[in-house]
Amino acid sequence: MKVTVVGAGMGGLTVAALLSRTGQHDVTVLEQAAGFHEAGYGIGLYPLGAMVYNAIGRGHQLRDKAVVLKTYEVHGPDGKLLQSIDLSGLLAAYGPLLGVTRTDMISILHSAVPDGVIQFGCRAQSVKMAGDQVSMTLENGRTLESDIVVAADGMHSAIRRSLFGEVEPHLTGFDAWMWWAPLRLTRPDTVSEFWGPSAFVGLYPMREFINVAVAVPKELSPNPKGSSEEILHALRHSVAKHAPKVAEMPDLWEIAAGKPFLWPMFDVRAPALTALNDRVALLGDAGVGFLPTAGVGASNALRSGAALAYELSLSDKDSAQAAVRRWSKRVEKIVHGNQNDSRQLAKLMMVKHASASALINLLMKYMPVTATTNSIIKSMEEPF
Repeated sequence: MKVTVVGAGMGGLTVAALLSRTGQHDVTVLEQAAGFHEAGYGIGLYPLGAMVYNAIGRGHQLRDKAVVLKTYEVHGPDGKLLQSIDLSGLLAAYGPLLGVTRTDMISILHSAVPDGVIQFGCRAQSVKMAGDQVSMTLENGRTLESDIVVAADGMHSAIRRSLFGEVEPHLTGFDAWMWWAPLRLTRPDTVSEFWGPSAFVGLYPMREFINVAVAVPKELSPNPKGSSEEILHALRHSVAKHAPKVAEMPDLWEIAAGKPFLWPMFDVRAPALTALNDRVALLGDAGVGFLPTAGVGASNALRSGAALAYELSLSDKDSAQAAVRRWSKRVEKIVHGNQNDSRQLAKLMMVKHASASALINLLMKYMPVTATTNSIIKSMEEPF
């Protein structure tokens, strides 16, 4: 059976790594970039995603590159602690929450994919049925035919667009900016977030740096063409106006590596996870995109990719459509529920008005943040 995966991200590489191990299928990954490079920032990896690395024989490599995050703290705009959650206790039955860079995660997955499977510099544009196969057209005019296509080409998926047209995004009205700050900024095992009106600040420990995330309303967002100094100056001004105590944190505005990275805060949900007579599977952000607010997007892409690889490993070209349908039934409820949690959490974390922020801060004294992430914890018990 010929399986073509579009996109060499978390989900796509998971399918390629696991499905290639069976030796039963012809697997190709098309990646639009010329090669792998430093991409993205830090990821909070839940056990439901980390366990996939065990399946590909790379669990020890992941743990060597990660830090264990033991505590999650929420602070108000004045810097005062509102909640502290013991992550070790919360996830004791499943495994630790890890802080790891996206670059390291991709590199480890890539190491489990056989040579020659990934074709770089290949940008897919559209898919359609050609008899009992899927015909894919690339940007260079080349066409490929496959029994199954896995669209894992991200939030801006060209394959999703060719199937369903432009899908209306879910907008938050905020932009997030990420950069690497020195490790001394915060405790190495503690995630710290500061929720304020028009100013969200998150500190996420990794092995070598702290991943800083600052979210502000889009109308206050700096020009991405500006220098690092200009971007940080504008962000610091916004945070100082709405949460002055947070803006004064030592080392917050020091860049240890790279340049501030813009992450527009929106997500998408495809009308369906399968298409073209169930010969196309929309995986990861191509099917159900995630805001970073609950930190569960990468975990869902990994587990969904593993579930898809399993179902396809049981099938051949004659039964492949049934395998894709089974996969959709297995993952749809879970990924939709996790996406809903990330959306609900965004409404608490990022607000524009001081009155709304004050109400949320009061609410945080009585309601645990975990009340908004119940389905994420419950999904640890659900088979993908």
